[in-house]
Amino acid sequence: MNTPPPETHAALMQDNMAHPSRHDSDEPLGETRERQEHWSASEGQVANGHVYLLAILTCWLVFPVFYAFYRYLKTANHRYILTDQRLVEETGIFVKNVESVELYRVKDLSVSGTLAQTVFGRGRVIVQSTDTTSPTLLINAVPDPIAVSHLVRETVERCRAARGVRAFDF
Repeated sequence: MNTPPPETHAALMQDNMAHPSRHDSDEPLGETRERQEHWSASEGQVANGHVYLLAILTCWLVFPVFYAFYRYLKTANHRYILTDQRLVEETGIFVKNVESVELYRVKDLSVSGTLAQTVFGRGRVIVQSTDTTSPTLLINAVPDPIAVSHLVRETVERCRAARGVRAFDF
């Protein structure tokens, strides 16, 4: 059997992605495929305020400054993405770790925050789900956490309706 060269195969795959009606699939189009990104944000640096303060107060020591720089990079590369089908958390500076929660598995949302986060208009959204690998997802130090929780809830409801999934508590 002849297989196309990698360039041709990549072009065919890209063409299939651009034209979803050409996919040979059993699932109805548009119901379970991710179509768009609804929201994305990075974890706010306000979460590291205490580390930065300690680094400034002890700047004559080398370790606190390097640790503050490490925390800055770690926070800058911590990203949350909400799509039609899942909530994705990307972490890692050099090696990326991606954790996702299927939206139809979300059970509960709550909003909280520290005093520093509240002063800077940020907060955390805690997502409880039935996911086995990560039943709790903490969306930390994001701007306008109440609006984010409402957006997540609306997207969860749309995802459940599209899949025909209902939540039951036992």
